[in-house]
Amino acid sequence: MKRFDSKALYDALDQKRRDHQMSWSQVSAEIGVSVSTITRTQRGGRLEVDGMLAMVAWLGVPVETFVRELPG
Repeated sequence: MKRFDSKALYDALDQKRRDHQMSWSQVSAEIGVSVSTITRTQRGGRLEVDGMLAMVAWLGVPVETFVRELPG
């Protein structure tokens, strides 16, 4: 079974944010999602598909980058 790794998404967002010396408010404005949506990714919470896709698009990587195989 596969699962989306929202914590890995948050880590990638944070890395790009730091690389570009941006605040979370600036990142959320560029992506078009709220800061609380980004915060949910940090906690590993469930994401709306549109917001998740917008965050992945901002990173410029395929969504599969954050898909993990669950141990079975």
